[in-house]
Amino acid sequence: QEADELDTELDKRDFGNWLHAVLRHFHLALQEAPTTEPLQRTARMDAAAQHCSAELGLSESEVRPYAAAWPRLRGGYLEWLQGHEQGANRFEAAERWCEMPMGGVTLVGKLDRVDRQADGTALVLDYKTEGRSVTTQRIKLGSEDTQLPFYAALLADDTLAGAYVNVAERDGTRAYGQADIVELRDLLLEGIAQDLQALHAGAALPALGAGAVCDYCAGRGLCRKDFWAEGAVPAPADRHD
Repeated sequence: QEADELDTELDKRDFGNWLHAVLRHFHLALQEAPTTEPLQRTARMDAAAQHCSAELGLSESEVRPYAAAWPRLRGGYLEWLQGHEQGANRFEAAERWCEMPMGGVTLVGKLDRVDRQADGTALVLDYKTEGRSVTTQRIKLGSEDTQLPFYAALLADDTLAGAYVNVAERDGTRAYGQADIVELRDLLLEGIAQDLQALHAGAALPALGAGAVCDYCAGRGLCRKDFWAEGAVPAPADRHD
């Protein structure tokens, strides 16, 4: 992969990472010193933005392209948060690193956010800065969308909910719940177990990653999808990963 230190311009993914850090800092501060006063919350989000920009070493010129969008994005998120909390949802953790044993392997991942619902059950939230149509499509994919079900698998809870939180400038912030997330989690775990069993038996499995995801996947050098003909499955002798 490209060396991060050579990339001097903020792209969409950089902005997403910055926003994740801002929301984490904001919610941890709010958890430590709660307030529902709108002006105080606005000031705290601004403070979180300044803190994270400094912490990430971002110059004023690097964040300037997003400065004009910030007030509307911030306002849309705080408006969504107010309604979210009125539903008796409460913030519990941000950027939580989780490990879950599964047979002879361990599932690992970092959850953007975990809330508790009115009945005490977990609510797994994943922030998105993509277009709303993209987020909507994720939900429609059902069992083809593995992100939220995998995050659900990282928690020991058998009763939980999950949603993508789309944070946008123009359209505000909106949550898209993934229905039947527990069933989707169980299907995913079953598929992982079958794949692991096949690997141990010596099967040569094809790479199934989507093209856009391959651009930043840390495992692209292992599956070598970039070098495979579409639809081709290499012979076992060709596999060195």
